[in-house]
Amino acid sequence: MISGVLFTALRGLVADRVYPSTFQQPDGNLPAWPAIRFTFIDSTPAIEICGTDSGASDDAHVQIDVVAKSYGAMTALRTQVMDALQNLEPPAVRTGGFETYDTETKTHRAVLEYAFYPSSP
Repeated sequence: MISGVLFTALRGLVADRVYPSTFQQPDGNLPAWPAIRFTFIDSTPAIEICGTDSGASDDAHVQIDVVAKSYGAMTALRTQVMDALQNLEPPAVRTGGFETYDTETKTHRAVLEYAFYPSSP
C-alpha cells in the first residue's frame, strides 16, 4: 500500500525512476540519474481490537534516497520530493535525513526519513 503511494507521488519527478530497495536494474546496470529509491526500515503494527493482522494499518518508517549527478539538482529534487509527500493518504511525517556524496557512482544523495501512519485517520 505505502509502496504504491510513494511511487504515485514521486514518479512524475524522475520519469518513473522510483525503485524499491535497490537502484540496480535487472540487467545489472544503474539507472539514469536522477532517481529515487525507497526502503522500509521498520514498521509498528497498529494495536486494534478487531485487527486483521494484514499489515495494512502498520505504521512504517521509510528511507527515501534522492540521487542526482550534481549537488544543485539533488537539492532541487529533494525539495520537490518533500513537497510531493505532504498531505498524503496515509499521512507521512519527515523524521530526519542527511546528505552525502557517493564516490562509486559520482552522485549526490539526500537521504530523507519518513514515518507513514496508516493507523491514523
